[in-house]
Amino acid sequence: MSFASLSSAPSGLIKRENFCLAWAAFGLYFFLSAFFWASGPAPLRTVFYLFLLIPFLLVLPWRKFHGEEYGSHYTLAALTFAGYSVLASLWGDASAFGFFFKQWVFLAFWLCGLSWLFYHRPVDLQRLYLMIMIVGAVCALGSVYYFYIYQQHPIALRLNGLGLSENSTVVAQIFGVAALLAYIGSLQTSNWKLSPLYFMLALACAVPVLMSQTRGTVVALILVGFVAALIVRPQWRIWVSQMVLAIVVVTALFLLTDMVDVLQARGISLSYRDVIWLELLERAQENPVFGIGYAENSRIVVDAYEFHHAHNSWVDILYYGGLVGLALSMWHGLLLLRGFSRDEDILPLYLWLAYGCICLFSNGSSLLTRPDQQWFMYWVPAGILAAVVMSRRRCQT
Repeated sequence: MSFASLSSAPSGLIKRENFCLAWAAFGLYFFLSAFFWASGPAPLRTVFYLFLLIPFLLVLPWRKFHGEEYGSHYTLAALTFAGYSVLASLWGDASAFGFFFKQWVFLAFWLCGLSWLFYHRPVDLQRLYLMIMIVGAVCALGSVYYFYIYQQHPIALRLNGLGLSENSTVVAQIFGVAALLAYIGSLQTSNWKLSPLYFMLALACAVPVLMSQTRGTVVALILVGFVAALIVRPQWRIWVSQMVLAIVVVTALFLLTDMVDVLQARGISLSYRDVIWLELLERAQENPVFGIGYAENSRIVVDAYEFHHAHNSWVDILYYGGLVGLALSMWHGLLLLRGFSRDEDILPLYLWLAYGCICLFSNGSSLLTRPDQQWFMYWVPAGILAAVVMSRRRCQT
């Protein structure tokens, strides 16, 4: 409820909301950590249902609506895009309407609930980032140990993780987030003696990214990391020490492994992505405005190969949702970027979102999905970013 009506609210209602705020605050930490250790998409969704959806359900439908508490125009833009995607199933596979509508409901509670949480109980973002770094580093080293030492796979084999991050590409994307946040922390810290500690966490989280041999994610991580350094402009002794340490680690990696042969074997091919994208862009011209419509179990057949999405979220949106869907998705993204800030709490969220968008450019499907690894690339940073911005505007007023 709003602060203006807080004093007149029944004490029982206040206690329930305070309890749900504490429940959801813990749930946020637990949910974000689950991306690294969950045994699959189903356990991840169970964490979301039990620790976020339930406390939001106990409060949000039963209180007066105040737009500024629920993300205002950020949430409106996101749910308009998602709502259009649900409607697009009617001219794709009408039987899938219920499936996509359920995903819209989950997304609505995530965005509205997260904004409500931050509005009434500010979350320590630096502590949240640190949790992601530490959990990411521990799980990263554990995954590498289990795959290459315990299971004794050859070093040339692409790293597969456990559970949710079983796929090599997903391994790279998820651990890349932790690596990026740790690297940003190493640049932002006011105590230069702490910078090497953050940087070591970043290197630990980056090991699965490299060993997964996922080139698109590696490019995204390097590019966004370079932008972070340009924006933060750390002390010279920070970036010099990092450069020396990185050179030592990379040199050791090439000397102790057959990484040169691995890179030569992977080559610079796009793994049929260019073929898929060109084919779908050509097909999209048949339904350019509204797209062919969404289907729950979509299949794309290109040159006798079957794919379930375009391996590019933006091409996927254009193909299934047309120019209208693509414009609505861009509207949401541009709204978020319009308030860009160098603030040390908010900047990591913008860079996380940028990293996620680049990753989804090389491996992603439509953004309207159940809580899964793709959420970690877009809806998680987008939702937290909108919630933080709106809560800070409330503090300013």
